[in-house]
Amino acid sequence: MERIHLKDKYFVPYIPYERLEKAIDDVAERINHDFKNFDGIPIVLCVLNGSILFTGELMKRLNFPCEFSSVRLSSYEGTLSTGITRKVLGLTSSIKGRTIIVVEDIVDTGKTITDLYALLLDAGAEDVKICTMLLKPEVYKKDLKLDYVAMEIENRFIVGFGLDYDQLGRNYKDIYILDKRTEEKAPMKHYLIFGPPGAGKGTQAAKLVERFGLRHVSTGDLLRRQIAEGTELGLKAKHLIDQGLLVPDEVVEGMIAAELDANPDVKGFLFDGFPRTTAQAEHLDTILADRGRKVDAVLSLAIPDEMVFERIRHRAQIENRADDTKPEVIQNRIDTYHAKTEPIAAFYKDKGVYQEVDGTGTIDEVFEKLCALM
Repeated sequence: MERIHLKDKYFVPYIPYERLEKAIDDVAERINHDFKNFDGIPIVLCVLNGSILFTGELMKRLNFPCEFSSVRLSSYEGTLSTGITRKVLGLTSSIKGRTIIVVEDIVDTGKTITDLYALLLDAGAEDVKICTMLLKPEVYKKDLKLDYVAMEIENRFIVGFGLDYDQLGRNYKDIYILDKRTEEKAPMKHYLIFGPPGAGKGTQAAKLVERFGLRHVSTGDLLRRQIAEGTELGLKAKHLIDQGLLVPDEVVEGMIAAELDANPDVKGFLFDGFPRTTAQAEHLDTILADRGRKVDAVLSLAIPDEMVFERIRHRAQIENRADDTKPEVIQNRIDTYHAKTEPIAAFYKDKGVYQEVDGTGTIDEVFEKLCALM
């Protein structure tokens, strides 16, 4: 095994194929034991694309009758709702009343596998077993039991044996880990994401953070955390809030600076909901410049006002927000957004870092556009 180069990163040997073979032998033995006297024919379900190689190796070792199928999970955004809806694509076998053995390449946060588990049960599966080649126990905090785990690994970025870096590296039979020398050379990135109510800003922010390994900085979350931890800034903010006063810029900016300093080893930051004014934008530039950094890109999700109007009204009905169903209230929110954000957009356009993205497509379509920019 030698160091490999994929696009802008280098990867070093981590798990040789021989160790993977042994782990697959062991997990297949456990599955064979459990299904030795099974009354029925289970479906082995490969989750595309990452688990193709693992599923192929596993299937060769299973010694009981079973069917094979494959699926891909897709996220999409309805025309009236900004909530994430997941659907299964490519499932050719009927699963009603069947036992499913889901085969995944890697489980980290567990979001994908828990969504798929629920979707399969909703589609009529009688029982769903989860088999994963790799598990990152450090970050997996879901309650869902993983029935078969071939190997546990540390929380690091890996490629090979079906796993990819931007669609490259799946073909290597060994598994490689990101070379720390690559990480040390990569400059820390700072992104801002904007969007009107209903543009899917929160959804896209969560996906970008997961995809690029960024630190999500939401001023609302920061405020709540500082208050909960009883920090000096948190106590000051709580005192103001208890009096019904707005938290001033200097307190919010102090929290931003503290968050930057508390996370010196992350790949970068994605700011969500900050800055809200040109004054805050100028102060953010100063905060970053003091640390030898800068805003790399401002990602602005653009959707028509008519769509914003419909999404706010629809979301208000779902969440029982009576005020937000009133046309004048919704229009005021739209007008306020334009009044506050357009000066900020002009500020960053002058700096050459403003990027506008059409936010009217599906979640996955918009996400790919954002990824291309980043």
